[in-house]
Amino acid sequence: MSGETSTESGRSSGSLSTSVLERALVGDQGAFRKITDLCDGLVYSWCRKQGLTEEDAKDVSQEVFTTVAMKLGNFRRESSNDSFRAWIRTITKNKIADHYRAEKLRIQAIAGQVVDNEIPEPPLVIELDDDPARETAELYQRAVQLIRQQFSERDFQVFWRITVDGMSGKDVAEEFGMKSNGNVFTVVSRIKKRVREEFGDLIDEGDQS
Repeated sequence: MSGETSTESGRSSGSLSTSVLERALVGDQGAFRKITDLCDGLVYSWCRKQGLTEEDAKDVSQEVFTTVAMKLGNFRRESSNDSFRAWIRTITKNKIADHYRAEKLRIQAIAGQVVDNEIPEPPLVIELDDDPARETAELYQRAVQLIRQQFSERDFQVFWRITVDGMSGKDVAEEFGMKSNGNVFTVVSRIKKRVREEFGDLIDEGDQS
């Protein structure tokens, strides 16, 4: 890709742009926990949509993030279609398929000779991403929660009123005793900027500006 320089690790400087990913790649466990905290609800919901029980969904989710930890250095964003969410979705699909295969073998081992059609089969198509806009909104809200301590409680509440509760700038300004709508949206823009700096492509899908 043009305009990129090589790093000592051999990874192009443009292949990863988010600070959480960068820190996780060099072994920062706190950064990896942020990745897990951001995405675990999404992965769990994908598992549940495929019919896994609560317990099985938790187990598969754990397997997903174990694999993410092992293979994080393989993630590349070479084009606009190469999102982190698409990468982790592929891992989740594979782990769900593995779960169904293991479950079939387990049932066969217990039952002995058993007719194949008596054993539940996995879905022919594992389709996880049925509402990308909703997923993006949920990830964005979760990301803000993860960096909440970086802002005053007032600024966080101002941001939440606008972006989540859908209140008008005028009403929020009145509620918090701010001078104008401009002050409100300055706070909102500052927090959005920080979210992009910290999580960037982990959220992907759509422009949050």
